[in-house]
Amino acid sequence: MTHTERIKAMIENKTVDRVGISGWVHMPMVDRNVKDFTKATIDFTDNNGWDFVKVMSNGHYFAEAYGAKIRWRNDPKEWSGEILRYPVTSAEEAAALPVINPDENSVFQREIEIARNICKHYNGSIPVLATIFTPLTWLQEMSCSTQPAIVKRWLKEDKAAVHKALEALLETNKKLLDRFIEAGIDGIFISTQFGSRDIISKEEADEFCHPYDRELLEYIKDRTWFNMLHVHYCENLAMEEYIDYPVQAFNWENCTKTQDMSRLTSIKQMRELTDKVLISGIDQHHD
Repeated sequence: MTHTERIKAMIENKTVDRVGISGWVHMPMVDRNVKDFTKATIDFTDNNGWDFVKVMSNGHYFAEAYGAKIRWRNDPKEWSGEILRYPVTSAEEAAALPVINPDENSVFQREIEIARNICKHYNGSIPVLATIFTPLTWLQEMSCSTQPAIVKRWLKEDKAAVHKALEALLETNKKLLDRFIEAGIDGIFISTQFGSRDIISKEEADEFCHPYDRELLEYIKDRTWFNMLHVHYCENLAMEEYIDYPVQAFNWENCTKTQDMSRLTSIKQMRELTDKVLISGIDQHHD
């Protein structure tokens, strides 16, 4: 079977010659250079024999596109830059976020060109997934990267401002996805950092997460065929709330070492919830 045939067969619950495999890792020394990042991604894929490409875009690229001031590091083991100025520092600034046209933004143009180059190289022989975050996750990344405290405060203090921000980020995501699809991607890796009950309540997720996530996924329905939802963090995940998302695969941190391993979501638990493709992995912190 070819790589694409293998993944399609797995999605359709058909017999495969072997289980598909892939991997991804941050490449901070090259991920903002179109030529070098394209080559590094292709080399990484071919050297490991991956069955699909998850384009490992720099996690700050939306913040960068919206004008963040970032000091980029020179350590290949440190993926994140030092953000000297965030694009959003208040609920009022969040409410004022504009919708960005990717055709007029050099950062988005860079990401589109990288995707186009990788898709052109593989020409359908290996599925290529572009990386996107959910609207609320993007808002977090543009206010305090990987740290939800500020956004959580806004959810309680100024819901209207958050909704305005999410609407703008949703529309920007849609416009960017249009260009990614034109570039040839087969699907997206869409990540949420608000899938744990330790971070957000069900009521808040129902208001600020799921409606925007679903609208984005419905927007690309029947335009892509291999979409993966990544639920970030590992403990107390509300995976049951994502089962009806129109994606073909689920990915989550299923084997991180914690004091109470019962707080992790197991493959067995997920298989009882869905027959979709489950993408598990290694312990990213101790391997």
